[in-house]
Parts: sequence; structure tokens; C-alpha cells
Amino acid sequence: MVDTPQLVVVYDQGLKQTAQQVLAAYPSIKQTLESIFQWPVNFRPSLVLINNQKKFRQLAGHELVVAYALPQKNVVVIDYSKMNTSPFTLQRIVQHELCHLLLHHYINEDNLPRWLDEGICQWASDGLADILMDAKRTRLPAAILSGNYFDLAKLAHRFPHDKNGLMLAYEQSKSVVEYMIRHYGPQGMRDLLGLMRQGVDIEFAFEKRFAISFEKFEDQWRNQLKASINWFTYFSIHLYEILFVSAALLTILGFIRMLRRKKVYEEDNEEMEDF
Repeated sequence: MVDTPQLVVVYDQGLKQTAQQVLAAYPSIKQTLESIFQWPVNFRPSLVLINNQKKFRQLAGHELVVAYALPQKNVVVIDYSKMNTSPFTLQRIVQHELCHLLLHHYINEDNLPRWLDEGICQWASDGLADILMDAKRTRLPAAILSGNYFDLAKLAHRFPHDKNGLMLAYEQSKSVVEYMIRHYGPQGMRDLLGLMRQGVDIEFAFEKRFAISFEKFEDQWRNQLKASINWFTYFSIHLYEILFVSAALLTILGFIRMLRRKKVYEEDNEEMEDF
């Protein structure tokens, strides 16, 4: 364990050098988040580095998770064995999880919707989610086209546990927050969080800061997404998967044809032998 006035790092055997790297990077990470939110990180977090996937999975409760935060204890737990695997780097993971601690430090948990929490932390860490997002398996366009997306109210307190639902929830949260920031800017986001920090719920905060109901904002986000996504876009996103499946189907069809030809050939030979 390394204990400093700013950060405590607890690490598995063999990760001492990594712990030192985190300590060296932490002031920059802290400064970045303070600049984004204009709130001081005036608490000392503890960072736990685990180098055993089985052990981490038992703690995290999900195979997709590479890190998680415990805001009540100001603790971040990271599966180091999955670090340095695209798109993950340890510094970005720490920034993402520290963002969670910062938001919960200033905003009561009951007043911070899960989708907003996760969406903002993805945005604040360059789009990073704390699950193994597969960039080639984008789920949101298909969900929007089919109508199988989540109402934000259903993502206020918890995310689905199944793989597809969980990944869609993260992707949708990121999309909503990015839409909000495109339209109202980073300062609009900070103003919204400032109202929520005072105890104002998100519905009233939206109306007070953006002069729009939260329901209308959600409708606008969904409508602009529908307008930007069509079936051509969806097929373009999944082109490689479609080609792979098509090639597999053609291979199967070719094999079936070969079996049929073989059967016909054998039947013809049997008929010739009868003569």
C-alpha cells in the first residue's frame, strides 16, 4: 500500500510500479476533472488494483466490468489484468471512476440518475465506459430503429444485468449526455449539476435551466437520433458482421449442395449397377 495526502493505492503483489505510475498521474487527472466540473476534489480516494480476474469478478459481480466505484467509501476498484487493452488505459479508467466519486461527493445519490452519472463520466473520460464496450457491436441504432430502447426513467436507479441490456444502457446514457452538451454546452451541464447539488430533482432542474420539460428533452434526443439513423446507416455499421454471416450461410449452402450432388451421383451409380 502507498499512502499519500492526496491518494491511497492498495495493490496486489507485482503492481508496485503501477501504483507509483498512478500516483504520478493522479494530480493531472484530478486537475482535469476539476477543470471540467469546476468543483474541487477535496477528498482523498482509495484506489485498489487487483491483478486476478476471478477475484475481481467475484467483487464486481459482472464479467464485463473492468472497474467500479464505491462512492460511500471513496473507493475505486480496478481489474488491472484488463488494462492496456483497447480502449482501456489505466489513466482513463482512474479518471472515469474518480468522476463518479466527484459527482456523488457533491450530489446526493437519490438525486443523481444512474444514466446521467454514467453518461457524464463517459463524456469526461473521452467516451470511456467501465465495461468492455465492443465498438463494432453498436446496439443503439438498432434499438432506436426497432423501438427497443430504454426510457430514461427505467435507467434512473439501476442498469440491466444482462450483457446486451447493460451495454445498451451505457451507450444510451452516453448518447443522451452528448446530445445535452451539444445543445446546451459544458456550462449548461455544469449549471444543471449545480442545481441538483442544491437538492433540485432533474425534472425541475431541466425546466429551470433549459426552459424545457425533461420529457420533451428526452423526446427531442430520441427524434434527432431517429432522424440521423436509417437502415442504410445500421447496415453500414454492421457491414463486417453481415458479410461474415453471409459468407457462413453461403458456405453452408455450398456444403448442402455438395451433399445433394453426392447423393444423386451415388443413386445414379446404383442404377447403373442394376443394369
